[in-house]
Amino acid sequence: MSSLHYVNFPSLHERPLTIAARLRVPEGGAARHPAVVILHGSAGPSGREGGYARVLGEAGFATLEPDQWAPRKLAGGAQGRPRTVEETLGDVFGAKKFLSEHPQIDSTRIGLMGFSFGGIATLLATTRENGEIFAPHTAFAAYMACYPVCWLYGSQRGFELKNLVTAPIFILTAALDEYDNDPRAGEILIESLDKADRASITTRAMADCHHGFDMPGVDILAEDPFANRGEGGKVTMRYNPHATTEAHRLAVEFFSAALRSH
Repeated sequence: MSSLHYVNFPSLHERPLTIAARLRVPEGGAARHPAVVILHGSAGPSGREGGYARVLGEAGFATLEPDQWAPRKLAGGAQGRPRTVEETLGDVFGAKKFLSEHPQIDSTRIGLMGFSFGGIATLLATTRENGEIFAPHTAFAAYMACYPVCWLYGSQRGFELKNLVTAPIFILTAALDEYDNDPRAGEILIESLDKADRASITTRAMADCHHGFDMPGVDILAEDPFANRGEGGKVTMRYNPHATTEAHRLAVEFFSAALRSH
């Protein structure tokens, strides 16, 4: 069982934003817990993040779910998200700093995961260059990016993946995702990286799943200029409860292995 706290922390921007977040900390057990920062997608906070927080909490992880849109007064969606993903990295590393200073968190065992927009930010946080900008020498210990629009990397300015940190990275994709239109999107992304950067990355495509398959109650067609490999158009978002259960299991399995006690 985890205790729930509503907290806030400053981002690491030149002019810091105050980021509100839900912090869940397991009760009892270890004096200092491993932790995972969970980033929402373009739509903003949803029940999806809480689902992962629940199963991670049951496995002994603390979790932090920031609301990155509220301090920016953004409504969410394709027209209500930040102009660039990079500008949210100050939030991401601010979350890590907050957890690192928490007396119940093991600062050496903090992971990062995110969905869609948050998945893109998760992968961008794996580069040493972005880490050095915001938080020198304080990389996360593991990264899980869920359907992070794989075609972007290496094809759009600001989405370069090179000189990655030495830490486990897991990319979870959806085989029917209309952003990438390719069930091998994760594999193709990994194959495009330098040999040294490929070493710690694994991927899996969830069969018969659309973008946002793990977001309860969602069954919509959304318009996004980044859909269909940048041609724009419709993206199906459809909840798949069975795949969600499997994705939860994979998250617990990944972080349990990656953040095990040193």
